[in-house]
Amino acid sequence: MACGPGDPLTFDPAVSDDEAAICVEVPATEKVEGKLWGLPTRDVPVDATREPRRVKMTPPPNHWQMQVGVLALSPDWQDMLAIEHVLAPMGIPYAQTTAPKLALQHDIAMFFPDAYEESFHATDIEAMGNFIGKGGVLVWRDSDVTFLRDLAGVPASTFGLPHHVVRLTKEGEAAFPSLDQPEEREIPLGGGPEEFLNTWTLEVDPTAEGVVVLATFEDGSPAIVRRNAGPAVIYTMGVDFRDVVIRNQLGYPLDGAARGYINVFEPATDAWLLMMRDIYDAHARFGVRLHTAPNGLSGALLISHDLDWGPSYDRSAVYAEREAALGASTTYFAHTKYVDDVQDHAFFSRDRGCQLASFLRLGHAVGSHSVAHSKMLHLFEVGDGAEAYPSYAPYNVSPYETQWGTLYGELRVSKSLIDGSLDAARVSHETQSFRAGELSYHPESPLALERVGYRTDSTQAVGVVLTNFPYRLMTSLPEIQDTDVFELPVTLEDELPPRLDLRVEQALGVITQNARNGAPTSLLIHPNVTDYKLAAEEMILAKLPEGVAAMSVDAFARFWRARDAVTFTLIDYNVLEGTLTISLRPEEAIEGLTLRVDEVLTSVSEPAGAVLSPPKDGGRLLVLPALEAGQGVDVVLHY
Repeated sequence: MACGPGDPLTFDPAVSDDEAAICVEVPATEKVEGKLWGLPTRDVPVDATREPRRVKMTPPPNHWQMQVGVLALSPDWQDMLAIEHVLAPMGIPYAQTTAPKLALQHDIAMFFPDAYEESFHATDIEAMGNFIGKGGVLVWRDSDVTFLRDLAGVPASTFGLPHHVVRLTKEGEAAFPSLDQPEEREIPLGGGPEEFLNTWTLEVDPTAEGVVVLATFEDGSPAIVRRNAGPAVIYTMGVDFRDVVIRNQLGYPLDGAARGYINVFEPATDAWLLMMRDIYDAHARFGVRLHTAPNGLSGALLISHDLDWGPSYDRSAVYAEREAALGASTTYFAHTKYVDDVQDHAFFSRDRGCQLASFLRLGHAVGSHSVAHSKMLHLFEVGDGAEAYPSYAPYNVSPYETQWGTLYGELRVSKSLIDGSLDAARVSHETQSFRAGELSYHPESPLALERVGYRTDSTQAVGVVLTNFPYRLMTSLPEIQDTDVFELPVTLEDELPPRLDLRVEQALGVITQNARNGAPTSLLIHPNVTDYKLAAEEMILAKLPEGVAAMSVDAFARFWRARDAVTFTLIDYNVLEGTLTISLRPEEAIEGLTLRVDEVLTSVSEPAGAVLSPPKDGGRLLVLPALEAGQGVDVVLHY
């Protein structure tokens, strides 16, 4: 049952679908001097004790051969965020250490960021010789270490030249099969004559055997080099992941790094993650990693609606019912406007809770879309966390000026109003997702979101962060640290021309390209009209590529967060029995967890209910049954 502002109804969630909803009267909302009064709220505590996550080294007993062994060469462990933001989203098992010999006990090792001659003792060099002799794989960023350069076939490099593009060679296209689109094979770095990223122009030893240039800068000089040194393989990178991954995810790419702001396929950050995934798949025995979509899907379409105009609430009822009929779930981001200003009349009246409840009953999700919906949120004062309705009253003087707004006020008060309105509608709900109005991202959002109780943000546009994969939000410069809030970037939207119904095929093209990488695509539709926009959404849903499912931002974020909390405790094989055992432990309950394994694995015997797919692109997908939080599970496959 859809409830409009003139039909103040609510429902008892215990009522079954085939029974009439229980409707009760909702008192009218009083407006005095341009402000809505008497709105139901719920107290939202601010946990000031929440602190960012610190990078930690992996205890030696938790290292095992088939992880990627990451050698932290920087005295500042926070530099290792770059490696975590490459490996974790790709589901690659890894362990971090400051001991070279421990890193070299793994089949694949990464050295990051800067190495020096004094970083390695004689016993470490001996361990490197053993690593090379047994066929180890090393990925490192070029540094001035003679014995490593000799092994890599890169005797020297030039730092600081003005490079703006990395292009794959034909050999690079073969080495990185995931990078099969033009936007992935030519990766813009951005910048201009006076501003450019740190790069190392590699010099190749013409006498070294097995050396191949996989990528060049725009002037043809080597940017990525691979050397097959006997049984070993060494990849030398002339770029720094702190620049091409972390900088972008912080929202500070250089001008020209993005091919557009939104409504584009933009993999400039993803390309570096996919490179490392391809290296791992090519060299890791049995290639076990976490797949990036649930239930063996290739990708997901994350649909959301911003309710940033009064009539949008009413018209959303049409969208919600139609989406449910088509088997799709969506997230409705509710703008809790209760003060008249030049932007709009106040419209978050008491009966909005009934409408939000009706969306939830249809299987959708509800998130916050702020209080003021200000284009200038990114410039707001942070606030003190004591902001509350009705005393918190931000006022939009113009599209480019908002008075009395704070970041904590936008987060805390909107959450209080949404959950309070649903409490009044007899629905227990915890708002966990946020999207800023006008996609105006505040640099202090990550920790503020976490302290107020949000777990997901979907504010950053793809052309700002250059990635389609979710990632942990990080605190702002200068001390960059991870938080427990995940960002799901916005890829497609409906407001820029041409109209959405006139670019359905273009949208489907972006969805397809992202799904080829295992990445989700986020689609934002403002439900201010119910004709061409709803028709466009229906066309997109009807033509989704095979293996792509439509779901809410919240649903995918819940999966991704639980996936991120899955730990591989061991991967080992028994040659005599022809078995591979994967031991893992989920810290949160998870449904649809999927592993990618090598195609040589032909059957699964444990756990019951696990399903192994036919081979594709050198691998198989293994969908596991629902897993309980904290309960370890052993997966047994056969080859």
